[in-house]
Amino acid sequence: MGTIPLATDGSEYARRAAREAIDLAEESDATLHVICVVDERQFDDPALSSAELATIYAEDHAVLSVDEVIGMAEDRPVTVEGDTRHGVPDEIILGYADEVDADTIVIGEHGDHEEHFSGVGRHVTDGTDRDVMIVEAHPQ
Repeated sequence: MGTIPLATDGSEYARRAAREAIDLAEESDATLHVICVVDERQFDDPALSSAELATIYAEDHAVLSVDEVIGMAEDRPVTVEGDTRHGVPDEIILGYADEVDADTIVIGEHGDHEEHFSGVGRHVTDGTDRDVMIVEAHPQ
């Protein structure tokens, strides 16, 4: 049995990638590892302030994004594990892929935070020798 990490951010692009990742995990009898990263460049560990509320919201959104993918696979014969972490998304995704000894990393072409997330796929692809599946926002 292999492992497939899926990076999600709760966007429609990530949902499309999740559907592809669930199919791939089912076809290859792999465990799907879903991760959502709270980008520390946007959400740090602030003191009590409005920034703290934004960080709490981002953390809650990350948990909901992972839970959504777990729910999408609920009726499928796929084992799904989820996690949320703080850090720079591409660095966390690459580290996570190493932790779970990934076969293929799946990520959407774009995400909710396009100014940061759209480059994540490129950075992940450039930063690993593992297979990386970038799921197109608008398939041909």
